[in-house]
Amino acid sequence: MNKDSVRERIEKHPCYCKDAHDKYARIHLPVAPACNIQCNYCNRKYDCSNESRPGVTSGILSPEQALEKVIMVEQSLDNLSVVGIAGPGDALANPESTFQTLRLLKAYNPKLIPCISTNGLNLPDYVDEIKELGISHVTVTMNAVDPEIGQHIYSWIHFKGVTYRGVDAANILLQRQLEGIKMLVERDILVKINTVLIPDINDKHVPEVARKIKELGVFIHNILPLMSKPEYGTKFAKDGVAEPTMEMIGRTRLDCAEIMGGFDNVMQHCRQCRADAIGKLGEEFDINSLTDEAIENSSTVKSQVMSIHRTFTTQQVTEKTSKYSRNKMVLVAVATENNYLADVTFKNARTFYVYEVSGWGAHLREIRNLQYDDNDACIKLSGHLNNVQNLLNDCAVIVCSVAGKSAVEDMLLKGIIIDTTGAHKLLEDAAWATGMKRLEEKTLVTA
Repeated sequence: MNKDSVRERIEKHPCYCKDAHDKYARIHLPVAPACNIQCNYCNRKYDCSNESRPGVTSGILSPEQALEKVIMVEQSLDNLSVVGIAGPGDALANPESTFQTLRLLKAYNPKLIPCISTNGLNLPDYVDEIKELGISHVTVTMNAVDPEIGQHIYSWIHFKGVTYRGVDAANILLQRQLEGIKMLVERDILVKINTVLIPDINDKHVPEVARKIKELGVFIHNILPLMSKPEYGTKFAKDGVAEPTMEMIGRTRLDCAEIMGGFDNVMQHCRQCRADAIGKLGEEFDINSLTDEAIENSSTVKSQVMSIHRTFTTQQVTEKTSKYSRNKMVLVAVATENNYLADVTFKNARTFYVYEVSGWGAHLREIRNLQYDDNDACIKLSGHLNNVQNLLNDCAVIVCSVAGKSAVEDMLLKGIIIDTTGAHKLLEDAAWATGMKRLEEKTLVTA
């Protein structure tokens, strides 16, 4: 990768270029709450304002709220150059909200640099969409290139409906990371690798990570010290894993700089930002300082952007659904706990948003609830199955985050499909995706 070309592409990105960090501002949008991995150094906290570290945010935003926040901030920060999605979970474990946010921002101001951070587990599945949306900078957290070491860093991963632990989990994650990084580099997308330096676990192994990513064509390596204070509540903190010393950090960065081709290729100015950080690195912007005029103007601009985007989306939906008969329809029930995402397991599902899905789109028909009192808190699965069947006997599909084999088989006998591919998507998007898949299956059968 040509160094001059890279320098030109990162000159306004404070997280990629040390010369930009005191000139340009960034905003992190906390639109991605779910995560498909449990790292032993991570404890995500919402509604938290007194900790400065990754995974922490004061709240979760919808894509529309994120758009409005960017509009407000840009009116007050004339040096805003980057919009990033870095959690508080994983950007690609929440693909619908992540990509919808970036679509809206692209419609608002295509000059803002879009970037995402990910653990890489789902990366290969979304590389083409990343390229299509013009996401030019992707950060992947890679802490080991040896599953024997990786198994001590991750408690579990959740991949394609199955939870893995130990060496199996670390190996699957590593292979997906390597595949995804290779695909990004092939598409000329800039990749930064974050590696958490963990004493007595991967501290002597980090140079091996550097060798591997250098081989893949990654141009910059960010070595982050483990944050493990007791108040953070992480597994490593509870286990007493110490934070690295300044000497250890410096030595590891020096070793990796020799491998990567110099200190310009090893990031040293990272502030390990919150998932809702705003402003220049080390100089945070106070969102409460916004003027009433900026807030009022942002609402007007947001409405204009949403109108333009909605028109574009409607055209896309019309083109996509033209092959389906308008009078064919299925009912899709989406299980939810927070009334926003398909975020609950089948066993714990109590609230279902029922959508009519057809060539016209996905339209909410009604919200149905199972009423369990305190005595029913531990209701057996067989009883729960019967209750769900009775509540949703006219639905073709139920969307939930996780479902056991017995539940899937039992519901299928009743003619209802349980689909977990819509897990952690926005309710309407989950209904639309699974409903159209069902309609397509019917079309193929009758064709």
